[in-house]
Amino acid sequence: MTTYRLRTFMRNTAPFPLRRLAPPSPSPSSAASPGPREGESGAGSAVYRHALRFQRPTTIRWQAQLANSASFIGSVLFPLRRVSTSDGRFGVSTVLRVHKPGDSGRGFRISLKMWDEMAETSWKHLRPKDFVYVSGQLGSYEKASEGGQSRTYYEVIVKELNYVAQTCRDQCLSTSAESKSGALSEKRKDRLQLWQIFFTNPYEWWDNRTSKVNPRQPDFKHRDTGEALWLCSDDPPWIQRQLELLDSRMGDKGLPGNHFPRRISPWVYDE
Repeated sequence: MTTYRLRTFMRNTAPFPLRRLAPPSPSPSSAASPGPREGESGAGSAVYRHALRFQRPTTIRWQAQLANSASFIGSVLFPLRRVSTSDGRFGVSTVLRVHKPGDSGRGFRISLKMWDEMAETSWKHLRPKDFVYVSGQLGSYEKASEGGQSRTYYEVIVKELNYVAQTCRDQCLSTSAESKSGALSEKRKDRLQLWQIFFTNPYEWWDNRTSKVNPRQPDFKHRDTGEALWLCSDDPPWIQRQLELLDSRMGDKGLPGNHFPRRISPWVYDE
């Protein structure tokens, strides 16, 4: 009787520890959606941002007022003149000087044409040297040159006209000096170094100060290399002092204005 009960107990309890040793089987939900991996969310966001940034541009309906539309900022060059028309329509035209961003010395010209109410407003207010923003449709026309050849010119039929604040204009035109400050600094150093070379051996240079017929001619020019020097208002004071000393010694020796003595005393300059 005791043996039978022990066998029955062993049969009932043996499977329990065997089930605990077996690894748990994954549930369908946990297998379908594994936990987040390191860096996975960041990578997903980067891919999403990239897709948004380079997605296909939006499609718009064709509109006549958007065809060949263009806008420019620049200075009015000439007084406005009336446009001759056979139907009596009132129109005016002028030329806009468009400055290249970052370089006030470069740019291009483009014709402006205004009609009806825009022409009346422009005729009343627009003057040469006005700094304005214009927007409208870009067109072209043919015109014969002095040689008889036909050339294509471009114009803007102005639909919108605004004045640009003077501070914005100053910033636009001064960008060139700011962007080239490093290059100008190097040029200034080279120029000052050339002055030092000049004062070391002034007899190797022609003095053209009293014989210049054109302001663009240099004040001093090297006899062999052709290097040139101009006197400028922003020259360091030591340049003028050295020239005065040099001129006084030339006068003492009775030398002509375009010759320098071969020997001068050591010179000193300060910044």
